[in-house]
Amino acid sequence: MSQEPKNKNGRPPATLAKARSIGVVGFVEARAFEINSLQRTLDNARNSGNARAFQTLPRHLRRRAASHNVKRIPARLRARALEEMKRSAAGSGSSGKLTNHKTACRYKRRRTQSVRQEYELRQNGKRWLETHVWHAKRMHMQHLWGTMIATTPNERSHRAAYRAAKERCYAHDVSYFTTLEIAGPEQQVLDCLGTLTAPGALTPSLRCYSSGARIAPLTLYRAGRYPCGVLGPATALWKPSADSDSQRILWLRMHPSLAADVRAELDAAAPCAGTSGLRVQDVSCDLVSFELLGTSSTPLLAAVLSQAATDTASSRILPVIGTANSPAVVPEGTVLALRIHDPRLSFPTKFNPASVDQPDPALLDPVLSDWPEDAASLQAGDSGIFDREKCAADVNRRQSEHQLNQRRREQLVPGTKLTPGPDDVTVPLLLVRTGPEAGLGSRIAGFDRQFVDSMAHGWTLIGPRGWGMSLWLSLVFAGARAQGMQERLHVSLEAGQPAFPRDWPGSPAYDETVSASAADALAYWQRRPPGKRTNYAHHGIDSPFFAPFHRLLGMPGAPASYPQMGPAGLECRMRRLKKAGSKSSQPNVDTTQSEAAVDSADIWLVAGEQMANIVQRLLSTAPPAQDAALVQWALPLLEFAGCSGAGHDLEGLVRRCLVRVRLVCNARGVPGNNSPVCLVTCPTEPIGYVIAGSFSLARGCGMAIAACSLQGLFALCRATAGSSRKHVLIRSMNGSPACEATLMVLP
Repeated sequence: MSQEPKNKNGRPPATLAKARSIGVVGFVEARAFEINSLQRTLDNARNSGNARAFQTLPRHLRRRAASHNVKRIPARLRARALEEMKRSAAGSGSSGKLTNHKTACRYKRRRTQSVRQEYELRQNGKRWLETHVWHAKRMHMQHLWGTMIATTPNERSHRAAYRAAKERCYAHDVSYFTTLEIAGPEQQVLDCLGTLTAPGALTPSLRCYSSGARIAPLTLYRAGRYPCGVLGPATALWKPSADSDSQRILWLRMHPSLAADVRAELDAAAPCAGTSGLRVQDVSCDLVSFELLGTSSTPLLAAVLSQAATDTASSRILPVIGTANSPAVVPEGTVLALRIHDPRLSFPTKFNPASVDQPDPALLDPVLSDWPEDAASLQAGDSGIFDREKCAADVNRRQSEHQLNQRRREQLVPGTKLTPGPDDVTVPLLLVRTGPEAGLGSRIAGFDRQFVDSMAHGWTLIGPRGWGMSLWLSLVFAGARAQGMQERLHVSLEAGQPAFPRDWPGSPAYDETVSASAADALAYWQRRPPGKRTNYAHHGIDSPFFAPFHRLLGMPGAPASYPQMGPAGLECRMRRLKKAGSKSSQPNVDTTQSEAAVDSADIWLVAGEQMANIVQRLLSTAPPAQDAALVQWALPLLEFAGCSGAGHDLEGLVRRCLVRVRLVCNARGVPGNNSPVCLVTCPTEPIGYVIAGSFSLARGCGMAIAACSLQGLFALCRATAGSSRKHVLIRSMNGSPACEATLMVLP
């Protein structure tokens, strides 16, 4: 029997000792991964029928919504989770389809699928123009006449609007204007309009108007109420047609505050005039229109509007007049019918006023002296913008922005303008030359020529619906300064030109506008503490928030929509309550003492150049010495209005007559709105009131547009007999010294 080997100490070798003993801890640690894997396999096999796939995940990977959304499970378990969800859906008795539907919150359920649908929902009760989103980012918007209108830019723009109108070009979106389409036999259309206009006035029946080459300026009245009952100004435009056409179309464009009254008068006058076959409809929503004023408006339009290849008179005229220094050289009221390429193809257009060529008299003078009558017509068979169905079809088949961008990417030279192709649509447009004569029927002689030439002449661009934003961006990127409604009124005041409805007292639109502004001003005044607001009663101002023309004309009260109790009476009552020791700080207004409501239709407003010239001549003549000779002094005006015969209340007419005047201050001072206008010899009795006053940047002094009674002008004529200039005093609203001003009659 062999013995085991031993070392020198008589013990077995170390290798043999280690081989006979096993370290349990080390053995288990070395095989921990295999043991854990085996344990997991056994657990999974035991719990495979009870645990879902997401439940097998470690707790730090689990999510509450994992059982409903398979994408929240790791990819290695996603197939198993899908099988489990399918078995669950089939076993629940449903269709077996997987539905990851989750009930959304109320905000998401009400949310629209697109921005366009959201904008359509937000237009509930009010209309948005096509340029609304562009204006809303840059201007203050206001809900007026059923439309959201840009009132004034967010930036300071008072002086900028004046400079743009005087030296460059400013643009204003007037798509909110109303356009009524009257269709029927020409004579019936004229008879219907004749009931709303002055007898013997220039009517659209004249050849220059009936051909469609010019727009006809109109002053509309209530049927059978002339010379009282004025409604406001409007313009009439005939659709060009052949002589054999028995049916004609007339567009009547007007301010939106005037539309409801005119529509009602047309509907009432049609049966009385024997014109029951007429069709009247509102086509305002089918059109877009932009107003451009300034010396650079004509070359800017010539640069922006890329005309299509049509051989028409208007296509030859626009490049010629595009070199004119001012739109005033073009006859007022003229109409140009154009057909241009898609403005998006040449966007943006670069325009530099300094690079405009000087006008060539050899080319410009023949066009201006012999204006072609067919400038308002397109090619034969092309109705242009009057064919609304074709315009709508062109908008639907035009290329989208994505398609245009794809064409731009295919250009060899980046930034190159796109060339119009056979698939590109063309856009019909109308260019209407605007000015004092085109809008009011008054030539420039009735205004201040030095300031009207640069700030009252321009163009109105009329296009079909759907092209508003494309045309607007082309104009703005070419250099036209976008302005709001307040800047538009300010420019008209700088030019000394009456604006509707601000400067038309006696019209329903004026009463509606003034009553709203007076109520807001009165509420603001009442909210201020007595020690911080102006005490108008102390300064002798009895109506600071609206001009009391009805009281000036001897009427017993004011329209029902006006504030019935002025702040002067409220201030006096507050002083009485303070003396009596009352603790009430805001007494209730006693409506029992309010005056009777009157109708503004009884006011006779002098409108038109011929009437204004008659009043101006009456101021220059020596008046009769007797007070009772007012009717005799105003007899030429009554004869022109056709009211001098028997059956007319001549005394009542002349005492209810208002005349608009322009006041230019001779010294320092700025006239305020509703300030009384008095005689120099009698500064306490007003003969009129300021409608709109401001500091004139063009004249460097204060100026205003006011309305005076004819009886007050008679007193002024007697007080300034022998003087060529008529001076009056404009009282201040806050107790400052009165300002002397020169008076000039406005048409």
